[in-house]
Amino acid sequence: MLTEIQKPFQEILLIPGLFEPCLALWPLGASLRSQCGQVACWRDRLAFRQLETSVKRMADRIAGDPRVDGPIGIVTHSFGDWVARAALAKQPNHRVRTLVSLAPVIRAGFLAGVAHALTGNLIPEVAIVMDANRASTNLDCDRRIRRMVVWSRFDESVQSVDLDQYRHIVTRRVIATHLTIALQPNVHRLVRDFMSSNKSP
Repeated sequence: MLTEIQKPFQEILLIPGLFEPCLALWPLGASLRSQCGQVACWRDRLAFRQLETSVKRMADRIAGDPRVDGPIGIVTHSFGDWVARAALAKQPNHRVRTLVSLAPVIRAGFLAGVAHALTGNLIPEVAIVMDANRASTNLDCDRRIRRMVVWSRFDESVQSVDLDQYRHIVTRRVIATHLTIALQPNVHRLVRDFMSSNKSP
């Protein structure tokens, strides 16, 4: 186990997705506690977010100088990645040094289409997911950050996207669904190894 001096982050922030309570990320958070002094879950509305407000709150949360205030690692799931990317793009003076994205929202999948057919643009998050341009914004939010994207092979909610043009982003695929990817021990190990290393896994 890493000592307090060796731990690479002062904090790791978990960002859940649409309709996803923090409890769903508890197993992942528990597996990451060896990497830093604190693992926290970002609390926001489960749906019907006021997106500009959510992004601003997160931008304020990650602001600071990593050398003075301590570096942060972020792990996102699904729509949480869209919010994190927007906050990073909005806040150039941030403490984030590593970002791991589990099944991030970039392109809509089958269930997102079903949700949109049932609700239209009533749910702001679903409206963004269904708009390819808005869903994929801020993909290249900050090249100073070590990044890994983990796709699930059997994702019913989002489609994987070829990110080869972003050479600084490591991509992995795991046997999982959209809902199980954040719960699987093999994914926890993958995230933990990436977080604890200065190199790609």
